[in-house]
Amino acid sequence: MVKKTIAKGYYAIFKYSTEAVDVEFPGLDGCFSFGKDMESAYEAAVDALAGWLEHADGKFIPEKKLLYPEIKEQFPDREIMLIPVNKEIMKQYEVKQRFNASFPKSILQKVDEFALSKGWNRSQFLIKASEKAIMDGLNS
Repeated sequence: MVKKTIAKGYYAIFKYSTEAVDVEFPGLDGCFSFGKDMESAYEAAVDALAGWLEHADGKFIPEKKLLYPEIKEQFPDREIMLIPVNKEIMKQYEVKQRFNASFPKSILQKVDEFALSKGWNRSQFLIKASEKAIMDGLNS
């Protein structure tokens, strides 16, 4: 899979109806969302864009993003807004990979107890602990 450079944001068009606000990203085939009102449509658009970009095959990410004047010319009666690319949300859509690991039973029990106290599962604990260890290693 070829990964192209992802822009900091992409323009979306908003279409109002009596039931919802539809959101579409011109130039990003299949990237669309909706919300019951403008605020929820905007939030859904940020989420949809992050998920789409995380899973898009590189051939679907345009070499050059569409600019506001180009989109306004195509959709003169629609509201157009720049939607930021949220890298934190993209991480949530990142493909997970399973692996096997062996832990002493006593450590695994402590992991499970701590994770439960935080409302996490074992995998969430291990991800957070790994990220912290890596960051601490970078800072030392």
